[in-house]
Amino acid sequence: MKNVHKSAWAEVRTDALRNNLAVIRSKLPAGTAVCAVLKADAYGHGMKGLYRFLSANRLADMAAVGKMKELMTLTALSESGGLPLLLLGPTESDELETCLREGTVKPDRTVFSVYSMRQFDELEALAEKLSLWLTVHIRVDGWDSGMGLSYEEFLRNEDRLLSARGLHVRGLYSHLYTSYSEDLEGIHGELERFDAFLCRIRPEHRAQLTVHILNSALVFLFPQYAYDMVRTGTAMYGLPSFDGGRLRPILRICAHVFDVREISDEAPLCYESHMDKPHDGYRRIARIMLGYWDCPLLLTQKEIRILIRGRLFPLADDICMDNLAVDVTGAEDIAIGDEAVLLGEGAVSLRDTMERTGISVARSEWLCMTAGRLEKVIL
Repeated sequence: MKNVHKSAWAEVRTDALRNNLAVIRSKLPAGTAVCAVLKADAYGHGMKGLYRFLSANRLADMAAVGKMKELMTLTALSESGGLPLLLLGPTESDELETCLREGTVKPDRTVFSVYSMRQFDELEALAEKLSLWLTVHIRVDGWDSGMGLSYEEFLRNEDRLLSARGLHVRGLYSHLYTSYSEDLEGIHGELERFDAFLCRIRPEHRAQLTVHILNSALVFLFPQYAYDMVRTGTAMYGLPSFDGGRLRPILRICAHVFDVREISDEAPLCYESHMDKPHDGYRRIARIMLGYWDCPLLLTQKEIRILIRGRLFPLADDICMDNLAVDVTGAEDIAIGDEAVLLGEGAVSLRDTMERTGISVARSEWLCMTAGRLEKVIL
């Protein structure tokens, strides 16, 4: 792709996205819904563009965000047949009341999360106050971690929860923080405890609930616990998810070389130099308008390499907020206008970059975190 109008951009490849969602669905029982997790600006891939694409092509059944501001952003796009929205973060009644009164959140397009009986009581009072109905999913937790009702607390309040005034309790979910660990026996034990808890819910109540506990990793490890819906973030984006190599990363981070010149070793390239210089007089330096404010987590890792004309080049010095210097000494063919790839295919693939930087599977999304100002191009 030759795009002379952008100094730096991120490409989101929809063919890879379609592949990944097809792979995910192939692991699930027929009829299982898929919730696309778009929090944190879709893990850096661009929340708005992906929501529009997923909605237009009906590639998912629901989209999830983590915070109210994210919900408000997608609500503005959901009016024309967009996917229904799930707020995974806890819903506080005062914040929600303001949004409902201002019309920035639509109750008929949104499912809200409840983490405690206090939040439940406050939402019930709010629904009565505003004379409307809110749909909620109850977050439960097998541990006393403050991330949901305990199993026993849910069961003690089962009748109260399923017969509230103004609240449609239509879902129940949990999250396993051990899901990316190697303790498969321990993960299986947690899932079995969750399953045993579900069996204690009265059948007429269970029939009202969309149950979901599997995230991207667990879809491939324990698909038998898919229940009614799964939540997919990392797998949808092609990040490592115990998938056996079937997923494809959907992101390329690119820039154009805007300057190439021979410079003295004494010339400053950044605010504070931390790299050893070769001290042989001059180096050939290519400049790129891509900095730590565009990719704040990736560009603060060690062993960053840039792919230009099929070859890897090291950074010449530390990175500035919105530009970096690449040491292309000896490569006389590197020229202004060449495409430079920070993350993409070949030697800068996701897996190769993870290996160079030492980033673990559980933190692989760090590599994809991009700032809003880095334009996302949906291909």
